[in-house]
Amino acid sequence: MVSKTKQTRAQRITLILFILVFLLPAGVGFAIKLYEFMTVANGATSEGTFMLVPVLNYFIVFMGMLCMLAWAATNGMFRDIEKPKFDMLQREKELDERDGKPWNDETLFN
Repeated sequence: MVSKTKQTRAQRITLILFILVFLLPAGVGFAIKLYEFMTVANGATSEGTFMLVPVLNYFIVFMGMLCMLAWAATNGMFRDIEKPKFDMLQREKELDERDGKPWNDETLFN
């Protein structure tokens, strides 16, 4: 079981700096590009009309991925990120033992 650790001040500062340096400019850039896309889609300008269909396809795929991410997060798939690793090792151990191969837990981590 994974224990919850208290977030230190340095971790909070690092997170805030990461948001300010990377995520905020990326969000602003995305908003500007979305505005430009909407201007082209509304017919205000004829430049870039060739890109409407590919961008819409990418947007639809992105929305599908976002829905899958939300579904995974609400179903608790990110609560214990170490569990799949141990499940895979357990299955491998069971398959090896079924085939008569010796299994040694110490050899996994060397």
